[in-house]
Amino acid sequence: MGSYCGIHFDDLSICDSKSIIPDDWAVLFQERDRREQSGRPPSDQEDEEQSRTVDYVATRDSIVSRLAILGATEEATRRAFQAWLFEERLTWKMYAEEWANDGHLGKHAILIAQELEDLDYDRWCNLASEVLQTRYDFTRLDARQADADPFKKQFYESDGSYLWFAGYGSHINLRALLDAAKDAKEVRLDISDLIDNEYVRGDEPISTRARDKAPYQIQTLAPTMVMAEGSTDLLALRLGLQYLYPDLFDYFSFFNHAELSVDGGAAYLVKFLKAIAAARSTSRILAIFDNDTTGLQAYYQAKALALPSNFVVARYPDSDIARAYPTVGPGGPLVMDVNGQAAGIELYLGRDALLYRNELRPVRWTGYNQSVGKYQGEVEGKGKVLETFQRNIAATENCEAARALFPELKKVWNRIFSLVEENRSADYLVSMGAPSDEGWTM
Repeated sequence: MGSYCGIHFDDLSICDSKSIIPDDWAVLFQERDRREQSGRPPSDQEDEEQSRTVDYVATRDSIVSRLAILGATEEATRRAFQAWLFEERLTWKMYAEEWANDGHLGKHAILIAQELEDLDYDRWCNLASEVLQTRYDFTRLDARQADADPFKKQFYESDGSYLWFAGYGSHINLRALLDAAKDAKEVRLDISDLIDNEYVRGDEPISTRARDKAPYQIQTLAPTMVMAEGSTDLLALRLGLQYLYPDLFDYFSFFNHAELSVDGGAAYLVKFLKAIAAARSTSRILAIFDNDTTGLQAYYQAKALALPSNFVVARYPDSDIARAYPTVGPGGPLVMDVNGQAAGIELYLGRDALLYRNELRPVRWTGYNQSVGKYQGEVEGKGKVLETFQRNIAATENCEAARALFPELKKVWNRIFSLVEENRSADYLVSMGAPSDEGWTM
């Protein structure tokens, strides 16, 4: 018989694994998703041990977001489907020609070839949704009818099923099945059976363990390392992710300037990127620069480097607060757009943190950058801004409230998510040799 763990959409069994928990499944969850429940055994006898259910549970939306961060974006999923469909059409077209004079087999192949010509991703989702509901219930009429329909039967096959066009239990296919199961509320990984039969320790943090193993493997499952110009930026970014998007917190790690007293600054960040690239690191690296004069200069220098595909270079998006912001310079006070000249991390930490005596702390111009012909500035009282931000974000009741209170920081993280998804998706498409969408048409 064996012992199994399994992925479920609500109460619907999707796929299972014998004796082990695949790392690909474990990294879809965080330890905060772990849920343990105890109950009476079926016989309800006092002397029998209570049953124990241990699973990891997250919302459908959270799992879709995590899959995208890991590379299983909507584009990658649809492209993978098109690649599979292209090959499947070629195969059954060849069968139809070879078996044309073979009565039953010929009709069988022609029917499947015709159905494949009419198949697209949306129709696949409709068929997959039906199959997920019926594949284990052979009392259902639609399940029994699959035997009479050669094309529909392909979805019910135990090997090579059309349900698993991208591989059994793969991230891409799980994303596709979530597209098919639009009414699902939760995704659950049940590991109870493996714990009961001692394949897994009862207290083993399986999602953390899978990530801990990642540095010794090709970096497909490891968190994306975020690098910034200094420790203040990284602290603000980490707190932003923790409070605004807690369901994605474990999918990122942060460069630690303090651990070995590492220097900070835009120029040093460019040097770090060169050094890490020269060391042929396989980690996913995202370097984000300030939206000020020095930061933008360094950003364009980094973009010009021939960095490996696992490196992502970004800058803070323009801040709405910064579009009309008080400044102080040799010419006196002036309200102006400081995006691109003085929008450091402080201008993304909420309006309340920037206030001093009910007025915005001004940007003070600190010097002229000869090479780009622009002044560099920074907000006065930067340390106080960070302190107020830390208090404010710690006091938020939930992630929705945090996103509402810190719209600029939300914009920063949405930009980071978009870039990481795009980068990982591109890597996946390259690995499968995917041409443009038009390349899969016949």
